[in-house]
Amino acid sequence: MATAGPAVAGITAQAVPVKYSLTVRPGVPIARDITIRNLGDAPVVVHVRLSDWTLDERGRMDFVPPGSMPASLAGLVTFEPGQFSLQAGESGVIHVVMRLPDSGGPATRWGILLSEVRPAHWPDASFGPRAIAELGTTLYLSRLEAGSTRAELVGMQVGSDGDSALSLAVTVRNPGERHLYSTGEVTLRDSSGTAVATGALGTGVVLPGTRRMFTWTCPLRHAAGRYTVTATLDTGEPELIVGETEVRWPPAAAAPQPVASKR
Repeated sequence: MATAGPAVAGITAQAVPVKYSLTVRPGVPIARDITIRNLGDAPVVVHVRLSDWTLDERGRMDFVPPGSMPASLAGLVTFEPGQFSLQAGESGVIHVVMRLPDSGGPATRWGILLSEVRPAHWPDASFGPRAIAELGTTLYLSRLEAGSTRAELVGMQVGSDGDSALSLAVTVRNPGERHLYSTGEVTLRDSSGTAVATGALGTGVVLPGTRRMFTWTCPLRHAAGRYTVTATLDTGEPELIVGETEVRWPPAAAAPQPVASKR
């Protein structure tokens, strides 16, 4: 679920769900509903629109006009209503119909349905920016089954964040035509093989034909010496992806780090 609560009291809204990831047959429409909940204490107006979006290697998302991207859903998604009002505590449903073209084009397309929530009545006297909440439900449509994805671990870079923290950047590549989600864990071991720290790499989408970097930072208050960093990734495949690299602490001059990958 997504909840937005802007700075001005009275606007708190929620979109359910925040994502649809669907396998569809080309040319065959598929319908889903999105619920918008007004959790605030005043009536609001909801305006709905479709947008394309981009994602860079570090996971930063930008909205761009529909039809801007090769894998756009522009012209393939209809929804109703496009605008509606909600009283305090009331919920409304957006009915969405989606499809892929009969033939040709990307095997996977994506976009986002944005629901802009504004007060039904602005206060007579208000100062500063007026509150607007924008909630998103991400849409993925693919003609390929989820089991067709094949992720690759293509880089592990260890560095330092200041004088007392070790940083790790893991790069995952998706060479396929369907999006995948990657989540991961990191273990830091000393020269004896004892685990001295663990952490999470986070979870995020890796779009078809792109790379995505996941990072972890660990305060390292341990003795100087050689350590092994192990990253274990779950990308939805039957087997996990494991990568290992060694590092000396404190770090010497920057040098390329070897990567060992195995499944």
